[in-house]
Amino acid sequence: MARIPSFANPKDQAIVEVHRQYIEVMEARLDAISETSKEHYLAILRSLTEKLAIPSKPLGEIVGEIMSEAAPLLFQTMQR
Repeated sequence: MARIPSFANPKDQAIVEVHRQYIEVMEARLDAISETSKEHYLAILRSLTEKLAIPSKPLGEIVGEIMSEAAPLLFQTMQR
């Protein structure tokens, strides 16, 4: 089992714990998600991960870009 990092800052530790929970919850739901939704989700998640990997890119800029990319997919999903 992978070691869970420990952070002195309680908010940092809370973020790590919520990320771990998020992964568990998403893995449990995968069978119930349509292939189209999985494709959309994967595209957004990949894009977010690539943007977060650029240390010099401000978080506000990342959020704006992801919102622009995700908005059409979210509206399509809501229409179903």
